[in-house]
Amino acid sequence: MNKIRKLLRAFDRLGREEDGSEAIEFVLIFPGFLLILVGALEFAVVMFVGSILESAMAEASRFGITGSTPPGVTREDQVKAIVREKTYGLINMDTADFETLVYPTFADIGQAEPFTDTNGNGQYDVGEPYTDVNGNGQWDADMGVVGLGGPGDIVLYRISYTWGMLTPVLKPIVGSIRESASIAVRNEPY
Repeated sequence: MNKIRKLLRAFDRLGREEDGSEAIEFVLIFPGFLLILVGALEFAVVMFVGSILESAMAEASRFGITGSTPPGVTREDQVKAIVREKTYGLINMDTADFETLVYPTFADIGQAEPFTDTNGNGQYDVGEPYTDVNGNGQWDADMGVVGLGGPGDIVLYRISYTWGMLTPVLKPIVGSIRESASIAVRNEPY
């Protein structure tokens, strides 16, 4: 019984001892704090990338609507160069999905080529008659024609890019994020 009392007193003294408690609290809290800090920085970078993509598309479309072509370069290459420049090297244009599509009207953006639904199932089936709006010889779920169009045409500029996390801390949790931006404009009557 005496040994048990001595043991209980020792545990009681140990419970009142505060030397080193700050170090233990720090070790317990620091990983969570670090995860929140890194997460906030990663989120800020993702927001920045989304913002510069939007800005780059707006700048590229401003050039594209004019119809001008600098000497020695195509209009398409100049538009891509503007996007590359305005994204400050953060976006790899070789892996980004960048496209420009021309439409007859703003209402036609993203619309399928018209077809006659002969079997009444609400979707296009091979062999059903359709109007080949983009002239590629096949029915398309998006009637847009690849290119920058001519005077007065409606052009959709669209880019999408997979952004990976900068630090290995959040890669297993978040993986990567698909960023995208688009803008539709009418070309000037050049």
